[in-house]
Amino acid sequence: MDDEGLEVGALVALLKSQKVRAVYVTPHHQFPTNTVMTAARRKRLAALSLEHGFAIIEDDYDHEFHYEGRPEPPIAADPDGANVLYLGSLSKILAPGLRMGFIVASAPLMERLVALRLASDMQGDAAVEYAIAELFEDGELLRHLRRMRTLYARRRDALATGLARRLGSVLTFRVPSGGMALWVRVADEVDIARWEQAGRALGVLFKGAGMLDFAGRDLQFLRLGFTYHDEDELTEAALRMARTLKR
Repeated sequence: MDDEGLEVGALVALLKSQKVRAVYVTPHHQFPTNTVMTAARRKRLAALSLEHGFAIIEDDYDHEFHYEGRPEPPIAADPDGANVLYLGSLSKILAPGLRMGFIVASAPLMERLVALRLASDMQGDAAVEYAIAELFEDGELLRHLRRMRTLYARRRDALATGLARRLGSVLTFRVPSGGMALWVRVADEVDIARWEQAGRALGVLFKGAGMLDFAGRDLQFLRLGFTYHDEDELTEAALRMARTLKR
C-alpha cells in the first residue's frame, strides 16, 4: 500500500516468481486505511488480471458513503474487468444485523456461485428480501442514502475537529473523502496499549491497529469509526481520549 492504493508494481514483481489465482481488494475506501486506489492503478490491475489469468475480488463494502466529489468507478466497470468478482453489502447501508449483500460476476462464475449457495442453504429470509426489494423499487433506499451521507459527513467532521483540537500534537491524519472511519497516525512516544487500557476507566473505547495486521505487529495507528455516534458524543470521545492521555 501507498497513498495511491495497492502497489501494482509489487504485484508485477510477485507474478514473475509465482502463480497468483486471485487478488482481494477494497479499492474504494481501503480497509483499514481508507486509501482510494487511483484510476490508473485500477486500470493497470484489471489489465494484469487478463494478462496473467487471475481473478480480482473487488469488495466495495461502503461505496455509497463518499462525501466529496465523485467516487471512482469500480474496477468491474473497466473494459478489462472481465475477471472481476464485484461484491457489495446492505449491512452498512441499512443495519449491521442484516447479513445481506450482492455479487456481480460473469455468467459461468455466477452459475457456480448459485450452485454452491443452493448446496449450503436453499432458503433465505424471503420476507426481509421482499421488504428490501420494495425499498429499492419505491426509491426509499436512495433517499435514505442521501440522508445518511449528510449525517455521516457531519459526524466525520465532528470527530476530526475534536481530535485536531484536543490531540493535534500527538495525532496525524487526513480527513477522508469517504468511508466510515479515520485512519490516525499516533506519535511514537505514545504507548497505545496503555492509552487504550486507561481509556476504559473514562468510558472511551478504542483499539490500536495492531489487531488489523496479518503479521500481528504493533502499529502506531488507530482506526476510529465515526458513524455510530452523534456529533456531541464524538466531541466528548475526543475530550476523554485527551484526558486519558494526560493521565
